[in-house]
Amino acid sequence: MANPDTANTGSGHGAPAPWVTAAIRAARPFAYKDKSPLRHNAINLAALAGLGVVWAGAAMASQWLPWWAYVPLAALAFGWVNFGLFVLVVHEASHNMFLVFRDRALQRRINRVAGWMVTPLFATHYGHHWEKGHIEHHVRPMEPDDPQRSVFVGPQLLRLVLGYLFVPGFMVYDRTVGRKKRRSGKSSSSKGVIVFFVIFWTAALTLATKLGGWPLAVALYLGIPVVAVFNLIKGSLEHGGAIAEEPNAFLRSRTSLFPLRHLLMPFNITLHFEHHLNFQVPWYDLGRYRRAMLVHVPPAIADQVQNRRLLAQLSGHLGGLGEARHEGEAPRGPLTLAESA
Repeated sequence: MANPDTANTGSGHGAPAPWVTAAIRAARPFAYKDKSPLRHNAINLAALAGLGVVWAGAAMASQWLPWWAYVPLAALAFGWVNFGLFVLVVHEASHNMFLVFRDRALQRRINRVAGWMVTPLFATHYGHHWEKGHIEHHVRPMEPDDPQRSVFVGPQLLRLVLGYLFVPGFMVYDRTVGRKKRRSGKSSSSKGVIVFFVIFWTAALTLATKLGGWPLAVALYLGIPVVAVFNLIKGSLEHGGAIAEEPNAFLRSRTSLFPLRHLLMPFNITLHFEHHLNFQVPWYDLGRYRRAMLVHVPPAIADQVQNRRLLAQLSGHLGGLGEARHEGEAPRGPLTLAESA
């Protein structure tokens, strides 16, 4: 007899329920493999250029603003750009779809190079933590040996945020030695990457001081823990707390909907339930996939995995799906214009 908690959703490791299969298949029109390489690459390279413009503007503002206003504002801007680089370049490259080509072997090499150009700047090993680790995260999300397990909520999340922002060196320690102690010996970094990180940023901050003054150097330095804080908050919204304990692996992620989400969490990274159902959809088509996918999702489940209670989730007060798991749900009808926003 089927477990009533998983009968309509599929068990954690067994065959998926019919609605899950249908929701996954709804991504077919949006898969990166069928994209025009010219159009797809133009979109992503234009987005990358936009991040560069924001970075340059934040750097030049050091000459116009007083240091007490510039440092916190620029640190936030640099952190946002860093976060955007991870979402656009590293995350998409780990799924082999930052740039696409007819030659799939060339595509794999180019995406690997793109990922490696970003991650060592932030003491992260692309091969271990992204090209391999992120795919493991999709295969067994939030299992004890998931190398990208993100369960922090409430006071624990707050302590990490404050430690990253105000304790020099704590962010690097937590994401290397600390992560290795917590998670089955898996770290996001390596000795070589850490050495590169120290040498690169020592040289970069020295050059920034000479060319733009100490406020620019301080803001660039603070942009590093700021991106880590963005990532902590993102992980909490996606998988934190009770979400990680869902018995059904397909339900261990959440989409987060809130005002200004496109600005605060760029490139549709908050549409995470959809991304975990089918990770072959590029960021710019996740909204269309979401609308196509929700037609197949039982309403009670759809209403909960599309989370709008951000503070409840971050504080650890948002529970699991609970009563949403039951049999007999009818497929959801097409979205209205208001619902699709």
